[in-house]
Amino acid sequence: MGEGVQAAQASGAQDYGAESGDHPAARRRPAGRKAGPAPAGDAYGRHLHGLIRHCFPELNRWLDALPDRRRQDLCVYLGRHIWWQMLLTFLLRDGSRNAFDADRNSGQLPANLLQLCEQEWEEERLGKRRTITCSENAKKHASRTAVSEVAKLAVLMVRRLLQMRLLDDARLFNRWWLVAIDGTLQDRGRDTAKGVARYRYVVEAKLVGPQGTMFSLMTEFRDLYNPVLDKEDCELNAFLRLTERLHAEFPKLPICLLLDGLYPVQSVFDRIETYRWKFIATLREGRQPTGWDEAVQTTALSPTQVVQCRRKGEAGSIQQTLRWTHQVPFGDHAFQVLFSGEIGPTAATLWAWVTNFRLSHERVQAIANRGGRARNGIENVFNVEKNGGFGLEHAFCAHTQASRNYHLIMQVAHTIEQLLVNGLFRRLTRACRKVTDTKLIELLRSSLLYVRLDPSLPSFGQLRFCSSA
Repeated sequence: MGEGVQAAQASGAQDYGAESGDHPAARRRPAGRKAGPAPAGDAYGRHLHGLIRHCFPELNRWLDALPDRRRQDLCVYLGRHIWWQMLLTFLLRDGSRNAFDADRNSGQLPANLLQLCEQEWEEERLGKRRTITCSENAKKHASRTAVSEVAKLAVLMVRRLLQMRLLDDARLFNRWWLVAIDGTLQDRGRDTAKGVARYRYVVEAKLVGPQGTMFSLMTEFRDLYNPVLDKEDCELNAFLRLTERLHAEFPKLPICLLLDGLYPVQSVFDRIETYRWKFIATLREGRQPTGWDEAVQTTALSPTQVVQCRRKGEAGSIQQTLRWTHQVPFGDHAFQVLFSGEIGPTAATLWAWVTNFRLSHERVQAIANRGGRARNGIENVFNVEKNGGFGLEHAFCAHTQASRNYHLIMQVAHTIEQLLVNGLFRRLTRACRKVTDTKLIELLRSSLLYVRLDPSLPSFGQLRFCSSA
């Protein structure tokens, strides 16, 4: 070996002897993913206050404008305080008047409600303890207020959202505002005079917003029996009354109605043509058998009018085949019919719509998915209001006028709730896992109960709608 190269040394087992000392055993990383952060809802009450100031700064003025026949110098609570009591009953998803009464005077809730309704508490006259009016007083107040006046709140709120251009992304072809109309059961009210149950029904018009949101626009109440005409009221008659009011309030708004299979009839077509609106209605074979047969036969004669595409479904990707035909006769009118055959991971379905939109290869996908399928959103809204704590179908009181006003305030609360949850809370809890809408409302309730509102603190940056998926 060369002089500059060191000889290799022999190694033995003695070189690897165990060393004494306190050394922890090597630990393996636990299986599973790391837990996500927990939602922090301490500021949710402040966010609600900030949202009202940002989106509806005139809400308390609108509530003050509602008729109030009481002597104000003898009243403990302002009129807007009473309406806020009803609004929080629905916004916090209590489901009934008694459920809200159970903790209406607990913690910081009375002081926070005074802050929301901007009422100064006169300690010299009313004492130091802040309180919230009871539901019986609220019901009495609602029974003496005209339903037509309370119905203006939803219209004013939608006008404000349109002025803010907050819902522009939901327009079809960047022009048409989608309005879904459908009927549902309001409550199982009781006629106290006869002692028998009498159901109350309504027809709702809801404006489609971004990311599947829907905002109440108008409500038409429907009675099973009309004593003036000596006959039963029906949903189609309620639809005609509702659309007449809708056109009177928004005569120049480009509206596209989203309708279910009940509405493709002559009277509805005449009304839409008179107002120069657009519509996309579900077509049922049994409801319009002649139009259905004509649409099926003429579609088979137009093999080039087809578009193959895919869309995202709840269970995975869905293959969609769109076929259409033109000038299908429906009584005195002729419209286009669009068929959508869908094959998904779990089922195969066929959808059909009749519309007065012009159909082409470039437009059918938007008309089917952003228009026709968006009508199902109003069914989801009804399901949430029935089973999610709002109390739809619950008889809040036997008095007809008060019951209708409670329903209208429920729609106002649902509008605010969608702005909060889909526009703010969902974005704040994006890193958290498995946070449902119900949980977010529970956090809002806890914040209003235990955290005093401080208007000087910042509330939120901006509203950005997020999908619930």
